[in-house]
Amino acid sequence: MRRCTLVGLLFCAVTALADSYDGAELYAMNCSNCHGIYGEGDGVVMPDLSTARLLDLRYLSERNNGVFPTRFVTDIVDGRETRAAHGPNAMPVWGAEFTRSEGLGEDAQARVSAKIDAIVTYLESIQILE
Repeated sequence: MRRCTLVGLLFCAVTALADSYDGAELYAMNCSNCHGIYGEGDGVVMPDLSTARLLDLRYLSERNNGVFPTRFVTDIVDGRETRAAHGPNAMPVWGAEFTRSEGLGEDAQARVSAKIDAIVTYLESIQILE
């Protein structure tokens, strides 16, 4: 019983921490140069990238039968686990980048996860279903 309570408290703490980060702001600062201001794959550095055209991030749910692929997007944004489906590894590994700025401690890693979760929540909020 005590373990469940501690897990519950940890979940609440990480959730509260994620709420303290603005996903739109983090996206604008870290993602929009490549993915575009609105997630359309038309960022200002896109012409300089040697990768294929980026997918429109606003249609992730539509391409996944109307369900936002939260775990998949989280893994891609984090980037510390290699995923063949993501294609070339030209995207920054944001989990590692945020770790460099936040540090390695438990609290620091909670902040890293909260930043990634905030970006993913923002991406979910811009989905277009047709």
